[in-house]
Amino acid sequence: MIGIAVSAPLEREDAVVREAARHGHRVAIRAATAADLLERLAARAEDAEPRIDLVLVVADERHASRDLVDACDRRGMRLLALADDAAERARAQALGIDAVAWGDGFAAIETQVQPTARSEGQPERASGRVVAVWGPAGAPGRTTAAIALAAELALLGQRVALVDADTTSASVAPALGLLDESPGFAAAARLARAGSLTVDELDRICQQVPSMGGTVRVLTGIGRSSRWPEIGGDRVAEVLERCRDWVDVTVVDVAASLERDEEISSDLFAPRRHAATLAALEAADEVLVVAGGDAVGIARLVRSLPELRELVPQARVRVVVNKVRASAIGIAPERAVQETLRRLAAVTPEACWPFDGRAADAALLEGRPLVDVAGRSRLRRRVQELAAALVPSEAPASRASLRAAERPRRRWLPALR
Repeated sequence: MIGIAVSAPLEREDAVVREAARHGHRVAIRAATAADLLERLAARAEDAEPRIDLVLVVADERHASRDLVDACDRRGMRLLALADDAAERARAQALGIDAVAWGDGFAAIETQVQPTARSEGQPERASGRVVAVWGPAGAPGRTTAAIALAAELALLGQRVALVDADTTSASVAPALGLLDESPGFAAAARLARAGSLTVDELDRICQQVPSMGGTVRVLTGIGRSSRWPEIGGDRVAEVLERCRDWVDVTVVDVAASLERDEEISSDLFAPRRHAATLAALEAADEVLVVAGGDAVGIARLVRSLPELRELVPQARVRVVVNKVRASAIGIAPERAVQETLRRLAAVTPEACWPFDGRAADAALLEGRPLVDVAGRSRLRRRVQELAAALVPSEAPASRASLRAAERPRRRWLPALR
């Protein structure tokens, strides 16, 4: 992981932030000019996280200066210039800055800086993970899965955020009985666009949902789908990157469509309808795919998996088939689902969750996660097993928390099994 400070024109700056996030790095400082960057570097504490390893600037008079070069030398920071034409390359050479071409991709930047970081023996700091919950079209239970999973991770001792990045039918807020007149995720996106999104701001704009094992921090989604232009892909990437500093695990509920509409748009710089979904999936460390446990749901999953894998080659994909029941699949439904997916999609599902309408309805009625209202239900047990698989083995107190989770409190629905 590289901590980056950048000074560049806005469009290039957004591209750097987006590509840095895709490669697992963080842009900690965004500055409009070289003078602004100097001030922010001077004001930054030596032990601030993430540590700045790389200063990346466009090699023009506005964004690169001799004073900036001297300041980076004094602080031991690697300074690179983005130089895509002869004039920029000449200016970088005059200032004594190594230059890379943005057209060569972010990998060229990594090649320049990572050997230096390794030679200094700098250990990588652990950061939070992003788990995107996605599923094909229909109602396979993405939101229910995201809420239940977030609550189970909190019960296992993790600091958890639940982000509703669904720009077509955001459902986390109504499912948890939260007010969403001021959607937290949209507010975070605006702060990210202004370069002022911090961990403190995330604490301020989130809504805290207490659950049986801990608190889940929720960034609610947009209440009206017409507001989707507020949540651009670059903003989503930056919000999720900041969430890595905020919590241990960020669970992101996203929409179903993976459509890229560049080919049908006459304006290549226009906002994209499904950019939030695509950006969230590209930023994810793990993607939980939730499919419906019937013939239509399985068919949709089989058709969409190749497109998803092409989009997220960097992420681990876990397939969960939800609402599995004999009335829709036949005898031995779990075995039938597993055999069908192995034959048609060459994939073995991570889990098959049973159809449990009573438990799901109880959670919606109460506006609570499954663990709080249906702790002994089969559905909740299956979600619990998946959450345990997502928690790193070295996570503190995870074993004790898991033992506690096996003894759920009696709630008003003790008869659920």
